[in-house]
Amino acid sequence: MDSSEKRIEVENEFKRLETIERQLKNRMIFIGTWPVSNPNIFYRAISIFDIICIILLGIMVMRFASANISNINLMVRGFSLGGSFFTIAFKIGLFVFHKETALELKVILRKYQTELLAHKKFKYLVLENFGGFRRVITLLDIFVFLGCLMYSLTPIVMMIIRVQKHGQPVKYLLPTPALYPWKIPPGGLLYIITYICETYIIWCMYPVTAGMDPMFAYFIYQITSQLRVMSYQMKNLPSAEDLNDFIRKWMMKFLVMKKCCDNLQKIYGPLILWQVITNSTVICTILFQILQGGASAVQIILVLGHCAGKIMQTYTYAWAGSQLTTESQALTESVYFSDWMGPDRRIFRKSILLILTQPALQVTAAGWVTVSLDLFTMTLNTAVSYFFLLQTFEEQQS
Repeated sequence: MDSSEKRIEVENEFKRLETIERQLKNRMIFIGTWPVSNPNIFYRAISIFDIICIILLGIMVMRFASANISNINLMVRGFSLGGSFFTIAFKIGLFVFHKETALELKVILRKYQTELLAHKKFKYLVLENFGGFRRVITLLDIFVFLGCLMYSLTPIVMMIIRVQKHGQPVKYLLPTPALYPWKIPPGGLLYIITYICETYIIWCMYPVTAGMDPMFAYFIYQITSQLRVMSYQMKNLPSAEDLNDFIRKWMMKFLVMKKCCDNLQKIYGPLILWQVITNSTVICTILFQILQGGASAVQIILVLGHCAGKIMQTYTYAWAGSQLTTESQALTESVYFSDWMGPDRRIFRKSILLILTQPALQVTAAGWVTVSLDLFTMTLNTAVSYFFLLQTFEEQQS
């Protein structure tokens, strides 16, 4: 690839970066979680309204699960979807609670990223690894969008199939298996209002899962971009007279990136731990529903889409965490192999030894386990364990 083709590719990747950032911003604004300074009352009310609506529907779905506790198939169906609703509400509430930390993180990383993108030498390094992050974010977006679309349209599709193929009277269905404390007359005004409300809440899952979850990966991308440039700078040291000033600025930047990782862990740490537990449970219950048999093709596609979204969601966090650890370890190697043993470099040498004592940057799930691909494997293994436990309960019932 010659220089002109490389320059065109960099510009195209930069446009994709802007598109991804704009999409994440718009989705999070829709649910009131995009960090802004001095938000107005209306913007604050958006997140509160969504949390209340999601929790209420989650309670109604859990009522369905508890009412069918003797039927494991129906119980796990309600439990998996109800758990997803509570997880969405927890995400929004956690982000709103840490809005100041999220704003600080966004402003700092945006500032450093803008500075590097304005530098021709560093622009390529910043965009070098964005393709991987973009593909992961796009895949998650597709799975979540299709999942929400299927949940909102499946009742309509099943009603049409029932009438056209079987010639039976219309059985009015709702997007979720919620059990309300009041009766909903089929096809009436209350049914239409309930259908619209449930559809709205289901689509609230889209900006949360395809906005707040990829935002974690995007923050990681911004941090790893800085680490990559810092590695390049350490491999290409300035002249001896500028060395002390260089290492001072370099260490200050490293401390800022370390603080950003701490802020990221503060916001997302409890959430990741919660999702490891709930996602493994939801994946387990979905697999259990499929293997029970008796479900229609539409229902199987629906639960498989839900399962794929949960798996991709977990993978996004795990993959991004691994990228941070890998890039941090590469930074430590570049520091170690730099020319720090040269003559007249006493201050520089002391700084290097101090840097080498620092642990690799990483994010942990509430201080419990490091966010990496091992976490993804652990989630799937836990889901399989839960699945065999459910099968045991079913055998005891029968």
